[in-house]
Amino acid sequence: MKQIRQIIIWIWVFVLFNIISQSVLAQSYQTDFDHLEGEHWELWGYHSIWNAEKGYLKGRIPSPRINIEMFQFKLFSGKYKSIDISAFADTIQRQVNKPGYKKFTITLKDLVSRRGDFGVALGRMFVDPPEEYPLFYVFFTNRIIAGEFNGWNGLSNFPRWQIPRHPATRWETQELESMELRFDNGRFQWFADDEKRADFKDSDFSVIEIIGFVLLGHEIHVGSGRVDSFTFSSIGLSVSPQTKLTTTWGQIKQIK
Repeated sequence: MKQIRQIIIWIWVFVLFNIISQSVLAQSYQTDFDHLEGEHWELWGYHSIWNAEKGYLKGRIPSPRINIEMFQFKLFSGKYKSIDISAFADTIQRQVNKPGYKKFTITLKDLVSRRGDFGVALGRMFVDPPEEYPLFYVFFTNRIIAGEFNGWNGLSNFPRWQIPRHPATRWETQELESMELRFDNGRFQWFADDEKRADFKDSDFSVIEIIGFVLLGHEIHVGSGRVDSFTFSSIGLSVSPQTKLTTTWGQIKQIK
């Protein structure tokens, strides 16, 4: 009788494993920027100014100089790891999500760039080969760029070992009514105003650890950008099977 009971429990383990492994990992976040929720956002940089105003997230680089800075989105508490990044002989700590997002969709409404470039950066840190700064694909309102940067203070090309996979195309669209980014285990799909502009795969980007808005200023103008709403949905955090099983077993023990 005891053996039959154990068999039944293990059947429940495997059944609930498949159910819970999907539901527990499904996470979503939506904001219309009526106010800025500080626990979900972190500035990488020294110069740009970000605030929620009249239902928009607005970013501005106050000095006319070539500069790129990021306003990072952070959703899951307790999953972030501090990394040291240096610039101007300073070393600061910033947070990256470990082990990262495997599958997600980002939806944005009403994006506007003014005298600069404004968009979304998707990036990760690489350990082998070791890189000091994260590598990013950045989706602006009018183009995609690939580069290495510390979140502020300029943008460099990918290192020699990494070949950018995005299409080198530019559009005359400083404003978009909508943008949608889909990521699935290294595959990037980019939609602008319901038009598919890019669909490419980079196997080195199997997960995304850093997500944020990016503002790129130019040499003679003060760059700014704004967005009306931001929606993030993920159904595939990179979690080991052992972690999933532990979570499932904990759920079963609560049910008993």
